[in-house]
Amino acid sequence: MTFLAPWALLVGVAGAVGMVLLHLVSRQQPAEYALPTARFIPDQRSLVSRAAFRPRDLLLLALRVSMLLAAGAAFARPVLAPMRGSVAHIVLLDRSRAAGDMRDAVNRARAAIGNDANATTIAFDTTLMVVRGSALDSLGDAPTSRAPGSLSNALVAARRIGASLAEQADSVRLTLVSPIAMSEIDSATKTLRAEWPGGVEIVRTALAQDTATSWRLSMALAPSDPLAPAVALIPIGSRGRATRLVRTSPSADDTAFVRGGGTVVRWRAAPTPRPTPQGLALGDEVIVAMLGRAAIRDEGAVIARWADGSAAAQETRLGAGCMREVGILLPLRGDLPLHAPFQRIARQLLAPCGVRSAEIAADSASVNNVLGGSRASAPSAVLRGEGDQASPMAKWLLLIALAAAVLELVVRARARQEIA
Repeated sequence: MTFLAPWALLVGVAGAVGMVLLHLVSRQQPAEYALPTARFIPDQRSLVSRAAFRPRDLLLLALRVSMLLAAGAAFARPVLAPMRGSVAHIVLLDRSRAAGDMRDAVNRARAAIGNDANATTIAFDTTLMVVRGSALDSLGDAPTSRAPGSLSNALVAARRIGASLAEQADSVRLTLVSPIAMSEIDSATKTLRAEWPGGVEIVRTALAQDTATSWRLSMALAPSDPLAPAVALIPIGSRGRATRLVRTSPSADDTAFVRGGGTVVRWRAAPTPRPTPQGLALGDEVIVAMLGRAAIRDEGAVIARWADGSAAAQETRLGAGCMREVGILLPLRGDLPLHAPFQRIARQLLAPCGVRSAEIAADSASVNNVLGGSRASAPSAVLRGEGDQASPMAKWLLLIALAAAVLELVVRARARQEIA
């Protein structure tokens, strides 16, 4: 129990003390003396005041003190704020493509949780998965996701789950286990971090290794090929991990190459004579350019989309490898293949299956700016979004004060009748 306006309670206590002091001032009728001149004095009672060591009219005093104390306590706005004495724990575990060693990340999450069997783990990339108990160990053996991470989504989930945990705990502790790549921070992350009313304990893990430079194109393109400038920096060779770029239709040899673990990309060489403005998105890369569309088979996983949501490139697993089909047609003229955003898209479309592009770790200043703040656990009352719970005692205290006031009037009226 606590009071939102304690000054009102102090006013009630001060009034009760003042009432006790007033009752120590005793007023009584003086002694009567027979005087000849008494006939000239008006016929009315005469009272004198004097100090007393014991208050008179104890019943009236009790009613008046009760009325003042009850009214003061009611206007002090009593609220219920029980202390549960326990701390809930939420762990945000990054399993996106930025995460390097998931086994190490799970071990760090276990160390952060300690002996808390009721801790809640939220594994995230662009999607969320709530993990509890021994199910956390299975994440260490699973491969990392190919999807990018989103700290904004993770913070939204932590705020939502924290509100439910606050019903059973006094506060909620939040720990982030992540390499924190720059691609995982967006414009909403800092605002969502401010919505968490406590600190964020950060445990940084290893960033995924860049494998994007360990592959080659099996053969070079002709200088007249519209796509040649976009892939000019990709090494050429058949050793190691190599991608076959097919500009017509795949042959039986290409299919066998895929089944053996290779990657074949069918990207038609025919340029578009009448390009139109098109929006193209692949992962985090988005461009708007003059392009043409080619029909592709409706099968496999979509890895690139046009602005209207239709597939611009699809990938199909075949044996140990994969085959990709690209429906992007370049214009006859223009400098689009020389632009870095398109070159990055072309590089991702031609990369062998399983190759991960480089992620850049966020520097300490950026992390502190976005995720820094208090280290304390988040108070449950704030997470519930309702503050302290209003107590029904306020109305009962007002009723007690009102009843005491009515009884005081009745007792005082009877006392006057007895004196009269």
